[in-house]
Amino acid sequence: MRVVLVMLGGVLAVFIFVFYVKNHLVTPQRLFFYTVEVSGKDHEEVVRELIRKLNESKLKVIRVLPMSEVIHRRGVRDFPRYTTILACDIPQKREILLNVPFMSVLIPCSVAVYEKGDSVRVTVLRDYLILRDFSEELSDEHAHTLMNTYGKLRAILKEVSGG
Repeated sequence: MRVVLVMLGGVLAVFIFVFYVKNHLVTPQRLFFYTVEVSGKDHEEVVRELIRKLNESKLKVIRVLPMSEVIHRRGVRDFPRYTTILACDIPQKREILLNVPFMSVLIPCSVAVYEKGDSVRVTVLRDYLILRDFSEELSDEHAHTLMNTYGKLRAILKEVSGG
């Protein structure tokens, strides 16, 4: 009887663990996006700092899209501040996009800066799932370039967040 109870307890523990991992650790947002929270800085300050750091690190900014301004002009007044920074204007961009046009989801890098509650958050796409799925189309050199580019990008986001 004890053995049956121990086995049932073990099965229950496994189900609880799987439920916890599935619902708290591996969410679609965490799987597909890298997000940092920035405290103590306002939205505009974070945007300015990101632009400066991206340009300094040779992940040149191509364009800044003030999304919330467009939405406000269309009549939605309570939409929080939201800016998209298109960056990563790397020298290999043209060659990568000519060989694998779908990589336009990664290059240029789309950096979302937005308010959520009392903080500002910065989110970018995680590159590794796309690079894994398109590993046959990409040359090793291009895959390495994209991995390094996104590694630098995540380091900049972490630095801006103070983490």
